[in-house]
Amino acid sequence: MKNMMILTGLLSVLILSACHDSRAIPTPVEQVRPSFTSMVVPADSAFAYDRSAGIQLRFDEPMDAATFPGNFMLYEDEEKTISVNGTFTAIDNDIFFQPENDLLPAHEYFTKLRARVKDVNGNGIDKDTLVVTETEFITDGVYSQNGMPDILISNGSEDILTKITLQNNKFVADTAADITGFGRQLEMAFTRDGSKLIMSDYNSSNSKIYFFDTDTYQLEKTIDSNFDGSPIKKSAEIVVAPDKAYVVNQSAKKITVIDLTSETAVASIALPNIPKGMAILPDYSKIYVGSAKDNSIWVVNTSDNTMEETITIADYSYSVRLAASPAGDYVMAREFRGSKLAFIKVADGSVATILDLGYEAKSGNNSDLTVYGDYVYVGASSGELSRVQISTQTVERQITRLNFQGLEMFGSGEFLVATQRDNPAKLLILQPETLKVLRAFSISGTAPWDVAIRPMP
Repeated sequence: MKNMMILTGLLSVLILSACHDSRAIPTPVEQVRPSFTSMVVPADSAFAYDRSAGIQLRFDEPMDAATFPGNFMLYEDEEKTISVNGTFTAIDNDIFFQPENDLLPAHEYFTKLRARVKDVNGNGIDKDTLVVTETEFITDGVYSQNGMPDILISNGSEDILTKITLQNNKFVADTAADITGFGRQLEMAFTRDGSKLIMSDYNSSNSKIYFFDTDTYQLEKTIDSNFDGSPIKKSAEIVVAPDKAYVVNQSAKKITVIDLTSETAVASIALPNIPKGMAILPDYSKIYVGSAKDNSIWVVNTSDNTMEETITIADYSYSVRLAASPAGDYVMAREFRGSKLAFIKVADGSVATILDLGYEAKSGNNSDLTVYGDYVYVGASSGELSRVQISTQTVERQITRLNFQGLEMFGSGEFLVATQRDNPAKLLILQPETLKVLRAFSISGTAPWDVAIRPMP
């Protein structure tokens, strides 16, 4: 009986102990809300970002990747209507988003992160913040396959040659060369292989033509006279063939011909009056030169350096800038102190169309043309930037942004570059189809003159 009582007591203790354990208070679950730390890659406003790479977001604690679909979005359009599918992976405090396919080349993408994402303990980001972050970046493309090409800007107001490069997916402006004493209104052109930069010097008393080595942008050679010993004065626009460069010599009413192998003046082409803008045909057979005094366009044969034809444009002041179509069928001439753009047929020298752009190029020097494919881009300091279709000879798009100075197109046609007179001056990267300004950043000086993009091998 006594043993039975002892056994019953032990059973009671065990039962009470078991009941006590079942009612034990569980270990508390962490209830601190997580915080978004940064977009590791790509950084906001990144340029030439690897389109095969993913996106990496960092938080202050481990996150639940399953909560990210629908709360982190990557969009193909600024209106955020076309999203990119992909997978999410959590590693430590980072979330990785890998798109299903490579992103589009040379394309602007937009991201959005909502506060509904949760950490591994089920805690969401502060509900007072619906959208945690929104960013934008631009992918790489043909333009960056062999490295980002140098963008050079001449600036007579500051006597510097500025080089724009891409470092860690961000544009950086550096001084490439000191051009103190070089004069003003410095036109530039790269040789076709990109090994040399040629710069003209619009100096009324002692003008020169300069050659820079593009590995260092150190001055390599200076030409201060024509092949006959006559001085070069007011050297201006430059066009380049594979083995020759042609430079306007305004005071002498000539075109100076430079052999690029020896980097010496080998000929000059006499013209009836003061030359201004020039365009060379894609096959380099002819140069079209605009008069700075009347409505004449002179056609020069490069095989013998002779002027063979004069074209006149009715009801037109004179030409400030010219450009040839890639197909070689038209030459476009921009009117000085007027609103016209003339289309000249190369086949017979006739004027096909005189297009009214709707604004005047009031400053003769502060305007530019650049061409890619079926489009010519026309800018001026006093008006709009226009995208004009060559085949239809119509204005397809215009934007208003005063003080355009130089224009240049990436060789791939993926981006348009423009300089803008301002205080400080600016460099603009634009989307060619829409003319949307993708990037605008300050550069030294107030009066950038010309912009040139180095051809890549």
